Parts: sequence; structure tokens; C-alpha cells
Amino acid sequence: MKVLLLGGTGQISTGIVKALQSRGADITVFNRGQTDNRLGPGVRQLTGDRNDFPVFERTMAAAGTWDVVIDMICFRPDQAESAVRAFAGRCGHFIFCSTVCTYGNTQTIIPTLETTPQTPHSAYGRDKVACEKIFLRAHGGGAMPVTIFRPSHTFGPGGGIINNLGWAPTFVDRLRRGLPIIVSGDGHGLWQSAYADDVGLGFAFAAGHTHCFGEAYNVVADEVVTWDDYTRRTAAALGAPAPRLVHLPTDLLLALDRPRFTALEEIFRFHGVYSNAKLKRDVPEFRLATPYEEGVRRTVAWMDAHHKVVSADTDPFEDRLVEMWEKFSAACGRSLAIK
Repeated sequence: MKVLLLGGTGQISTGIVKALQSRGADITVFNRGQTDNRLGPGVRQLTGDRNDFPVFERTMAAAGTWDVVIDMICFRPDQAESAVRAFAGRCGHFIFCSTVCTYGNTQTIIPTLETTPQTPHSAYGRDKVACEKIFLRAHGGGAMPVTIFRPSHTFGPGGGIINNLGWAPTFVDRLRRGLPIIVSGDGHGLWQSAYADDVGLGFAFAAGHTHCFGEAYNVVADEVVTWDDYTRRTAAALGAPAPRLVHLPTDLLLALDRPRFTALEEIFRFHGVYSNAKLKRDVPEFRLATPYEEGVRRTVAWMDAHHKVVSADTDPFEDRLVEMWEKFSAACGRSLAIK
């Protein structure tokens, strides 16, 4: 199976490549060549910028045909239109990496199914919906068979460990040092986190299968946890002290520094629970084999080795915020709940 992966160096992409190699695929990646390559030997590299549409489309035409194209770096409708021009009639199966953000954040069905209406809350989600529509029109018109994948939070080596507030690089250090950890609301928001190698199985084993043509799949974890439990489990995986959780109102956090908490406003303040039953039915090779704690240990080992863990001393904002909240609570005659 001759496979082209647009992207190839991200967390999910790395998992896809590993799974494709287990299928004996002939793999080529296309990207700008500016990110560390963790793919190992046996993967060919095409270098270029997909946003230079004429050059990208000529490069793809010159490369010939592909059994499967997996697009991990399409975020805008103009990129999707270029991809259709590049691969219509030149690939046997086109897989597009979309996102669960296309559903929007006010979940009316838990877990959310692939048939749930898409009402995205963010510009990112709206652009991904627009891309899905372009690719599905191409599928319906016979230009190329298309499958849509919608991952939620995916983590692994090459990335970081998120927390309820966003992607702060100080989170791991705060846990290790037993510093207070702010969790928005009451800490009972629901969340799923999947390890990248497991997510990669879904993409790789759907590749080339006709029963996946024209379908959309959530590619997400099995486990659903609260943000409080997420934080406790992450600390335990690191061998860190049991975290001191400080619950602050979400609206207060946004009022204090909305730009800092964009991810909280758009994503993490809402439940994020999605069904993977359809993917398990159609792609039985997809399985969540990596325990969350093991995924955390592997990810943080990579972060340590690449000096990606940032000292909490570089960003005292959270400590100042906790101090302010404690003073406020004392002035109100109520104790701050630190659990």
C-alpha cells in the first residue's frame, strides 16, 4: 500500500506511521522539514509548503498516484480546495483529520455521536467543518473516496501535558513541586485523553478499506474522567504528591485574563465526551492499549529529555491568583477549599 501523509511529524502522525509500518505500507511524508523527524528509517520525505498552492499541486501531480493520502495539516477551506485539485483522480482513498471541535461545545448528547449536528463554537471548528464539506462534496462527486476522522485530545512524545486551563508548560513542574493547581468550576467537567499511538491505529487500519469510504469517525479514548481526577492521575503517573486542587469560577478566570485562558473559554470549560463505538465496529484494530499513566510517563520523559518542562518560577500568575482567592475567601468569612 502506497501512502502519502501530509504532515508526518506531529503526535498523531507519528502514531499513524508506526501503525502503517506494521501493515507493511510504503510511506512518504510531505511537510516543510522544519520539525524534528521522529519517524525513523524507511519513510521517504517530500519537502515543501502546502500553502504555496500552485507548487504544491504540481509537486503532487509529478509524484504520481497514491493508494491512500492522509491529510493531517489541513486547517482552512482554501487548503482543502487545493488538496482536492491535487489528488482528485490520483488517490484511492483520502483521509482527512478533522476534530471533535466541529460539534461545538454545548453537548446535548453524551457521548456525542458522529450523527450529532455540527455547531462549532470556535473559528478552528468552523474552518474544519468547512473543510469536511469540501472533501465530502469531492467524495459525492466521484473525485476521490473520502473518510473523515475527528480526534479529541491526543497526547504523546513530541507534545506536552495539558491541564484544565490550557497548555501551560509549567504544569508538570507545578505537580512535581506540590504547588496549588487551579481547576475551573467545581472540577467535575468531563474529559477524554487518548495516547497518540493508539489513535494512529484508527487512521492506519481504516486506510484503503472501502467500508470506511464516505464515513466520519470519532477517534477518541475509552475512559471519561473529571478534571479533578485527570489532575490527580497525572500527578500519580509522575510520582508527584497528591495535588492541591483550587477551584475557581470559570467566569472569574476569564474576566481576569481572557487571552490567557482562550483554551478554557473555547474548549475546557465544557464537557468533552465522544463515542468511539462506530470506529471500533468498522476498524476492529483500533484499540486503546496504552494506560493513561504510561502515556504520561512516556510523554514527560520526552519533555525532560528535550528540556520542555518549564519552571513554575517563570510564571507566578497562578500563585498570585491563589493568594488573591485565599484573601478574598477570608474577607468573606469563608475558607477556601483546597482538596
